[in-house]
Parts: sequence; structure tokens; C-alpha cells
Amino acid sequence: MAAKWTWARDEIAALDVERDYHRIAQLSFVVRYGMPMFLHGLFSVAFVYNVGMPAMARILHRGGRGPILRDTRKRNFDSLTFFGELYRHGEGEPTRRIVDRLLRIHANFPIENEMSLYTLATLSCLPERISQRYMGSGGLGEKECEAQYRFWRAIGELMQIRDIPPSRAEFLAWMRDFERRRFEPTTECSDITAALAREWADYWFPAPLHGFGTGVFHAMIDPELRRALRLPEPSAFQNAMATQGVRALFLAKRLLPDPGERHITDFFGREYGRGAPQIDKVGYQGDGT
Repeated sequence: MAAKWTWARDEIAALDVERDYHRIAQLSFVVRYGMPMFLHGLFSVAFVYNVGMPAMARILHRGGRGPILRDTRKRNFDSLTFFGELYRHGEGEPTRRIVDRLLRIHANFPIENEMSLYTLATLSCLPERISQRYMGSGGLGEKECEAQYRFWRAIGELMQIRDIPPSRAEFLAWMRDFERRRFEPTTECSDITAALAREWADYWFPAPLHGFGTGVFHAMIDPELRRALRLPEPSAFQNAMATQGVRALFLAKRLLPDPGERHITDFFGREYGRGAPQIDKVGYQGDGT
């Protein structure tokens, strides 16, 4: 009975992070912590970090014509589906096909290597940053964080991203330094952040609480980054709700049984009645990320 209750934790403990990083990352991020509301919020917040880069914000905004503004939910769920398929397939052939597609798309945009490297950092390092911020040493374990880094480093290498730091600590330090060097407040960043906050709040909160939900969304953004980008400041109560919500998730994962095997597309891939998508047709219709 105990083995069934903690099956994912037991499998993670038995795996070798140097060899089995994909499986550990999938079990940790998707199976154990993959609550839909949290995943939706985390990936949306990661998007905000990316548009802290003025050049990336302009590519995605397109003078108000970008898909992230015109149809935020579809663009967001396409992204969640895309990342879910990478977690599903790891470095397998389906991932290689979608990487080839992305490389062709990216060739049409002025995306520097450092910009791609920072996007990779949000995937590799942001879960650990959020865990440390809310839980300190009581959040994600060492093996889970290391597997996340190694998994996304492997995906980054497939995408021909250069100069990926050789350790998790170095990548996290590089990420923070990049934010200090390259982030600036822009109208495009503010517009995209507002659209993402509205979309998340509209999906998870009843209509009378949509405004409150957008404040909770802003509370999940790192306070220093939020100030640097001149984004709206949440109220003390909204900050408290975000903090308690994330802590409750981590506590629940210690006390409750591990869920069964699952994938991100189980939650978001059917939003438009399409089921799990064909890997070479997932979202990313030319907007540069």
C-alpha cells in the first residue's frame, strides 16, 4: 500500500539523475506537482519573465497584433501543450521534429542567442526559484531541481542554443545577472502581462473575483522583477493568497498520495476539442518563441 501511495516519489528516489533526468523531471514537474491551476500560472508567469526583454516583448506584441494579445487563451494553451509534449517525449524523435520546426520559425526573427538562453533559463531555473522563494529548503528536492536543469539543457542543445552554463548554480546566477543587465519596462511588456493575468484569472476565478485573481497572478512574479518592470503591485491580501496557495500545494504533495501517470495535454490539450496534438503542429505559429 505504501508503495502505491508514494509510487512517483519512490521511482524518483531509485533513479540516477545523470542518466534518468528526463523521467525524473517528468515525474516531478508533471506527475507530482502538475496541478492544472499551478501549471497554468507558472508557465504564464514564465512568459512575463521573457517579455522583460524589450526585444522579445516587441516580437510577441507586434503592435497589438500578436496572438498573445488577440487570442491569449489559445496562445497560452498551445504553449502549455507544446511544453507538455516535450516532457512526454524527452529527446525522442517527436521532440526532434518540433525542434526542427521551431528552428525554421526562429530564423525569421531577430532572436539573439542570449535571448534564447534566457528563455531556456526560465524553464530550467524558474521552478527552483519559486520553490526557494516560497518554501526555502522545504520545497523541490535536490534531485528534482538537478533533473529539471539537465532535461532543459539537453533540449537547449537540440535547439542549438550556445553557451549554456555547465551547472545549475551557474545557470541561475547567469539568469539573475541577465535580468539586471537586459530587462527594461516597456508598454509591450505591460500589455502582455495584463493579458496573461486576465486570462489566468478568468479561467480559474468566478467573474466577481476576476480583479482579485489578476492581483494574485501579479503576486506570483518576483517582487524585485515586478518593480523593475513597473508592473502592478498586488495588495497584501493578494500576496498572502499567492504565498499560502503555493505552500498549500507543496504541503499537500507531502501528505497526499501521488497521482497516476499523466501528461500536461490531459489538462490543456483538449481545450479546443483536438485531443493530444500532433507534435509537428503544436502552436507556435510564427511568433518567435
